[in-house]
Amino acid sequence: MNYIGQLVLHEEKYGLGIVNSQDDKGYIWVHFARDPELKKFSTPGCFKQHLKLLGEEAIAEFEREKNDENASKEHADKKKQQEAIGSLYPSGEKAETKRPGRDKKMANVPFFSSFAEFCDEEEKALREEIFCLKKSGGKKIKLIDGKIVEERSKIFIYSFESESELTIPDNTEILLWLPSSKDSREGIPGTLVNCEDFTVIVACGQRLGENVPEIEFSAQTWHLLETLIERLQSLRDAPSPITDSLVCDGHRMIRFDEGIRKGQDTAVQMSLSQPITFIWGPPGTGKTETLAKIALAHLEKGHRVLMLSYSNVSVDGAIWRVFHKDEDKKPGKLIRYGYPRDKALMQHDYLPSYNLALMTYPKLLDEHDSLIEERKHLSRTSPRYVEISERLTRIRKHIKDAEKEMLGNASFVATTVSKATVDGALYNATYDTVIFDEASMAYIPQIVFAASLAHRHFVCMGDFAQLPPIVQSDNRSILNADIFNYCGIVEAVESGYGHGWLCMLDVQYRMHPVIADFSSRTMYGGLLKSGETMANERQTIVEGLPFKGDPLRLVDLSGMMSVCTKTGDQSRINVLSAFIAFGLASNAAVESEVGIITPYHAQSRLLHAMARDVADTAPYLHKITCATVHQFQGSEKDVIIYDAVDCYRMTHPGTLLVSTVNNYANRLYNVAITRARGKMVSIANVDYMRAKKCPKNLIFRDMMESLTKNGCFSHGESVISAAKSPIMALFTMPEAGEKFISDLDNSSREIDIDIPGGTSGSALWFEQLSDTLQKAKKRGVKVFIRTDRLEAIQKEIRSFAIENCYITDPVAVIDKKYVWYGMPPSDADFISEGRIIPTRFRPIFRFQGRHFSQALYGFLSLSKKIDSSVRPAGMTEGHVTYNTFASYVSGEIKCSRCGGRMKLKKGRASGKFFLGCENYPRCDNTQLVELGMLEKYFYFGNSEGKRCPQDNTSLEARAGRYGVYVCCNGFNKHTFRLDEV
Repeated sequence: MNYIGQLVLHEEKYGLGIVNSQDDKGYIWVHFARDPELKKFSTPGCFKQHLKLLGEEAIAEFEREKNDENASKEHADKKKQQEAIGSLYPSGEKAETKRPGRDKKMANVPFFSSFAEFCDEEEKALREEIFCLKKSGGKKIKLIDGKIVEERSKIFIYSFESESELTIPDNTEILLWLPSSKDSREGIPGTLVNCEDFTVIVACGQRLGENVPEIEFSAQTWHLLETLIERLQSLRDAPSPITDSLVCDGHRMIRFDEGIRKGQDTAVQMSLSQPITFIWGPPGTGKTETLAKIALAHLEKGHRVLMLSYSNVSVDGAIWRVFHKDEDKKPGKLIRYGYPRDKALMQHDYLPSYNLALMTYPKLLDEHDSLIEERKHLSRTSPRYVEISERLTRIRKHIKDAEKEMLGNASFVATTVSKATVDGALYNATYDTVIFDEASMAYIPQIVFAASLAHRHFVCMGDFAQLPPIVQSDNRSILNADIFNYCGIVEAVESGYGHGWLCMLDVQYRMHPVIADFSSRTMYGGLLKSGETMANERQTIVEGLPFKGDPLRLVDLSGMMSVCTKTGDQSRINVLSAFIAFGLASNAAVESEVGIITPYHAQSRLLHAMARDVADTAPYLHKITCATVHQFQGSEKDVIIYDAVDCYRMTHPGTLLVSTVNNYANRLYNVAITRARGKMVSIANVDYMRAKKCPKNLIFRDMMESLTKNGCFSHGESVISAAKSPIMALFTMPEAGEKFISDLDNSSREIDIDIPGGTSGSALWFEQLSDTLQKAKKRGVKVFIRTDRLEAIQKEIRSFAIENCYITDPVAVIDKKYVWYGMPPSDADFISEGRIIPTRFRPIFRFQGRHFSQALYGFLSLSKKIDSSVRPAGMTEGHVTYNTFASYVSGEIKCSRCGGRMKLKKGRASGKFFLGCENYPRCDNTQLVELGMLEKYFYFGNSEGKRCPQDNTSLEARAGRYGVYVCCNGFNKHTFRLDEV
């Protein structure tokens, strides 16, 4: 039996693992998540004594039982408290309390009665996460349009555009590959400073040039977790009083006879008077302002303060606020350590530690700059060149040492938790107070490590109703829990009790009260209030477009052909809802800052491509930001458009929209709602969502039902007419028919048309369409029509068409520059669960823009142009599939002379690929690789549904001057050799 790749469980010691290899003597080698070294076992005996073979369901059940067991442990053998802790709490405050019942959605959060047990279990969870990251990570990701942002001594910071959204932690170690070094085994070491809104900031020690058209990088995200394990191990047997209390005492701090303490002043007072303080800061409640007040209050007491956060953006915002509130602006008192994301902060004379070091030694800076200039005019082989290089190395070391020294002398240091975890200059230093912002997004071990650096006070700030930590391993992992859950704070709040460590900031100053009230009612138990002036301050936005006068609005796509389609990486897109969302956003962007938020990264890429097109054409509009919820955390806009995407053709809404595990979907939607200052518009197919019976405790469902009941919704023609943009026009027949024919007449390269269902309209117009397509073909334009049923479309255009059962959207792409939605007219309806759902509204849009056109071309796999109604010649009866083109050639193409198998080969001199008979030299028959071979492989013979690894678009074969090659249908046209697909 072949065991390679199968999942196993070693209950006694190693836990979960994967069979890595086996031999013909019956031995297997297993890679376990908890141990990097391969373990050898003898089969089949090992499955009776040590190992269990597991399927996916078995693993899930095992993890569920394990977590439930941990969660139900009683604190019977409570650890004797250290004397140091006893003196820090008021008398009687640590008395034993009876815990109220916990909400079911929090039932898998384990609690530990000893610090050592906590460290051991969290280490196991971290190693499983590392195992998962190593298994799926490390692939190269392409970045484009790089520009240098800042140049330090031997540190160069670049800004790039990403083709897809990234959720990589700030300060992650990366390797960079320029196009000229792709085949090199060693990349250029660097650091990912930040990724936000498809913009990626990286820092490296090598100058890449002023402009970098493209580069690739790979991220070893597990390195941070491996270092975090090292920090935990160093704490395990000698925790500080604060860390020990943080891990073991949280539930004993629930106060059944008190309510929640509230207010910014209360938060400051608590942070000064007790060792551990949690500040619950819902959106807009002045969390950063409170952080600055706390920092300055501790500085006045002579305390040394370390401020940490999950992201560079949060760190930058915090130090700016402290700096502006601090009356004593002495250089060196406040330091931003690491790589700022904010451009103004990068250029500040002394807040960044590096700039402070340069300011302190101006003569060295002048000497450094003059030597660099002199070296530009010298030969690399000259003695002076070598002398200058040696001197520059000494100068840089001196500045770096000075930076470390100034770091040690600063009263307030702000940096990321990742930086603090890996940099000994930070974690070996002494701090009286540590403030941790955005705590709900961090792993609990990160929080505990941060608390270990505090000698007197630890302040933890965040919002447990917002985004949880991002975890790649099993969703029942204890890493999914945030520190508020672990310490019993969520339990206390949901049960109506106070907590000895907790203070809530309960007055918000961001959102219109109507928006804030919905969030307060559904996510904050009615505790969140609005400032008295918020309604007046946001009224201008409310009275603007779209939907004047409504802070909350529902856009219902029921009755429209809004089709949801899965992409190759299991994300989802909805072309019509993208048109609607973008049109509404463009309307609003005339006067307001706008963001479009969606649960799915593929849809965000479509919308981002549309936003790039409109930015090129209409720079007078405010920038439209398009991203998933995770990328929007910490941001705010005047108007937020939320595109739910999910619709018919999907059997169920996705987990991002409806998952109740750890309250996940509600937390995501709450982030989206609370980004809006004045207006929040949600787009969904209400009929679909109702038919799928979404969970009753879903706040998205609450939003739909309450807005529908109150008449705050739009549907049908009112929605279609509100979707306008400078590069997107709305048409009705017959004007649409005339303009569509005109675009076809002006085409020069390629016409791609998808027609789901049958066609509607006059035979005369389709005759005109057929004549136009014939003329285009004569001009050398490639013309392709795909339909799911050939017999259902007009006979006038049937000769251009092929059958493809996966067609979903009535879309035409012309020259990869123009996109038509709804042309030619289609009469498609939905068939859901055996019944027909008629389409009542059929909008027709025309979009002009190359970014969106090419993105849509790739997502819809418009390159797949083989007729699925006819089995192609050469395919065997068994319809075998293959995972490489080389294996496809060997299995499907026979030698025309001897009948042997043909093999994919590459010429030594020419480098071109060709086919050669396996019986060479007895048979020397060769054959050119033809485009049709690759098209059949991609459409019929590829078992993996192979797509571009860079941007996940479909692949197509092309003929070039050096023969046939493969490229993707993404914007950047990544190319591949025939032995790579």
